[in-house]
Amino acid sequence: MIASVLTPKLQSRFPGRGLRVGSPPAPCAVFPAMHPEVGGVEIYDDGSELTVVAGKFTHGHFSNYDDSLSDNQKDEEIAEAVVAFLDKLFADQIILWGSHQGGGGWYNAGNEESDFSRNKKKYLWSGPLS
Repeated sequence: MIASVLTPKLQSRFPGRGLRVGSPPAPCAVFPAMHPEVGGVEIYDDGSELTVVAGKFTHGHFSNYDDSLSDNQKDEEIAEAVVAFLDKLFADQIILWGSHQGGGGWYNAGNEESDFSRNKKKYLWSGPLS
């Protein structure tokens, strides 16, 4: 399972963020919300990919389909991609928008927003954007 590769990386990279570790079908990792309007992060190990639920807004799938890599190499790359995403999220470099009820997404701060996110309330990990 990818969680066995991911968990030690999360523990060493994000000490003090309140990481809770679980096992499927529950999230394999949960980070509590920094701001109640944003919500926390839940990570699910789906076997061949990780699903990251980003706050109250959206989720993303982290996978690797490179058939030249071993399963262990794929797991390592997937785990590293999730850690890189969380680094940016926790540093307020990711803008979240939308909701699970009506769809949502994220994009890198500094990038142009999409037509889908226009006129939607936007958030950083630390809280709402004004």
